[in-house]
Amino acid sequence: MEERGPPATGADDINEDPAPTSETQLVPYGPIPPPNETYVIHFPKDQIYRVPPPENAILGDKHRPVTKKKSRKSCCWALLVVLLVLFLIFGIALLTWYLVLSHKDPTFSIIQVQVKQSNSSDSSKDSDLGYNITLKAVNPNDKMSIRFENGGGTSLLYRQKDIAKGKFPSDQLDDDESDTVKLVLNGTSAELPSEVQESIEETSSKKTTPLSLSLKISDLPVHIKYGFFKSWDEKAEVECKFKVDTLGLGTKVLEQNCDTTLK
Repeated sequence: MEERGPPATGADDINEDPAPTSETQLVPYGPIPPPNETYVIHFPKDQIYRVPPPENAILGDKHRPVTKKKSRKSCCWALLVVLLVLFLIFGIALLTWYLVLSHKDPTFSIIQVQVKQSNSSDSSKDSDLGYNITLKAVNPNDKMSIRFENGGGTSLLYRQKDIAKGKFPSDQLDDDESDTVKLVLNGTSAELPSEVQESIEETSSKKTTPLSLSLKISDLPVHIKYGFFKSWDEKAEVECKFKVDTLGLGTKVLEQNCDTTLK
């Protein structure tokens, strides 16, 4: 009987891969790399991790910070704030312009006129006379105060000729308020017109012809204030044309017309 020897091993048998083991093996890929280089690690198939389910990906997307959306929101808020500030500035400017154009000028009326003579026997000179004129000043504006500063030039005229001069005193009028203003005027050095002189010396119960006079207030400083928002300064021109029955005792104002202009 022939003896059978062990089966010959061929080249194919030599090249067969050994059976995979359950343990992780590290197989070097090429020459051993130096430190801080990339390594390739091979895992057995039974140790490859599965891809996470889709719901996990959705949860991850929800918890992931989205910087682009936040930056867009911040830009929108900044633009909204800028628009609100511009709208507020435009509204304040429009309100100020409306107040400047729509406010009403203060009004004046003459309440009383008195002529005071000096102790001098010669009363034909106007400088020896004093004129006390009481005015009523009215502020017709709501929520707007008016302050008259001291310094407005005041003149009493007869036929466009100055017979007395003085200054307008300071006064304050709150909204919808009225007040009396007393003007103290001194006669000029010129000689009095005969009609004025006769009216002053009138003492009989029978009155002479009414006397027409005019009162002018020029460059009167006026400070106007609307609440806490806005205030501004202007100049006032006031002219009152009036008639009196006499400049003697018991003077009565028969008629008058006063105009006020702010500039």
